[in-house]
Amino acid sequence: MSNSVSTKVCQDVVFVNDVRELKGIKGLSNKRLCIIKTDFKDLDKIGKICKLYPKMEVWLTCKEVSKENILAADSYGIKNIVEYPLNPELTDILIKRNFAENSCEAHIEHDKNKYKGIKDLKVMIVDDNPLNTGLLEETLKDLGLKLLIFQKSKEAAKIIEQEKIDLFLLDIMMPEMSGFELAELIHKSRLNANTPIIFISALSDSEYKVKSYNLGSCAYIEKPFDVNVVKSQICSLLKSHNDSENRNKSKDSYLAMVIHDMKGPVQAELSALKLMTGMYGENLNDDQKEILGDVINSTKYLQNLVGNILEKYKGDNGKVVITKSLNSFKKLVSECCDEVKYIAPEKNLRINVSYKSKIDNIYFDYDEIKRVMHNLLTNGIKYSFKNEEIKVNVVNDSQNLIFSVSNIGISLDMNKIGNVFEKFTSYCEEQKSVNAGLGLYISKQIIDAHGGEISFESTPDGKTTVTFTLPANLNA
Repeated sequence: MSNSVSTKVCQDVVFVNDVRELKGIKGLSNKRLCIIKTDFKDLDKIGKICKLYPKMEVWLTCKEVSKENILAADSYGIKNIVEYPLNPELTDILIKRNFAENSCEAHIEHDKNKYKGIKDLKVMIVDDNPLNTGLLEETLKDLGLKLLIFQKSKEAAKIIEQEKIDLFLLDIMMPEMSGFELAELIHKSRLNANTPIIFISALSDSEYKVKSYNLGSCAYIEKPFDVNVVKSQICSLLKSHNDSENRNKSKDSYLAMVIHDMKGPVQAELSALKLMTGMYGENLNDDQKEILGDVINSTKYLQNLVGNILEKYKGDNGKVVITKSLNSFKKLVSECCDEVKYIAPEKNLRINVSYKSKIDNIYFDYDEIKRVMHNLLTNGIKYSFKNEEIKVNVVNDSQNLIFSVSNIGISLDMNKIGNVFEKFTSYCEEQKSVNAGLGLYISKQIIDAHGGEISFESTPDGKTTVTFTLPANLNA
């Protein structure tokens, strides 16, 4: 095994096929690293060597690296296990990296054009072994990436809610939080739910590979790995993901621009229709009034849709900014209910408001919460059966104001509908209606920004209730 690495490195490193071979080696106390081939039945003897030569680091090498083997080695303080037979190039880099050897490094020739387009992209590396993070840093250092490196997974978890990352490279077995648990947090995060993940692990068991792909990982790389292959994999994935992100941003920007340009004409059309109704309403027959009323309602729906799409665009791009001020919540409830009365009579619906909260004036963004209430009320009216009642309830607990809207209509199976607050989630087919599926998505963004919560419930008897809370403190 001594030919596995360069001669200079071997001056500080000893390789043995059996721990018993160490008895015949002179100057062992001067060695910086000892690599021992093992079947893990001799860990007690290896542990004694570790205690006898505390300044000498010990690595193990074996044909199969499993979870059980890693745990067993870890119990003896042995942090690094490499696959046997040793990969000469990889072993050389590992050792040099570990002992800060900067000389005699082989320069890997590569085509610089391969790495265009990924400069300054953010890659997060999470591995509790500094040797492994160091090797990945060494592998990626010439790509112009911004590397965020963590040995503690809980520290990495804090960042995923604060910064947009372009790629995650995760170890699996970590003491504070496993790579699998961290991946689940990433998928639930607002900023990085769609960010690609690669697992890099010494675990070769198929069950771990299957679980990683079930969690949506793009690749599973086994340690030790080929530096050139891993670099190409990461580069290719980053380029592909970045190109896709740029295309999506261009589409979203174009959509936002078009929708924004629609705001003026839609508002002008609605104002003109209202003016016509005021000027000529008394001279219209019943059929003409009905047609004009339908056109007005359709224009109001279009106006609401335009507003929702623009809010969705702002939310997706992290631009949901709220401005809190002290307002009367009771006044807002009354105002919103008055504004939707024009569509309630079409189905002969009654709007019943019950304000039982002892709290009224709190800090919130008046316009944004009005948007939420308007969305919930118009949904309740739209999906309600005729001749029913829309119930609006306001109560409070010790910490929150609680607002809810209930209607009676077609029941939705809570076990099948999934997350109703995802964008473009709509149940038009079940409800026999036209809906873009943005109202609840935007409502959640606004309530989240206020520090509140929003929930949805549909019962078998056809009662659907949407509830949101707002912190009932007097602080902005």
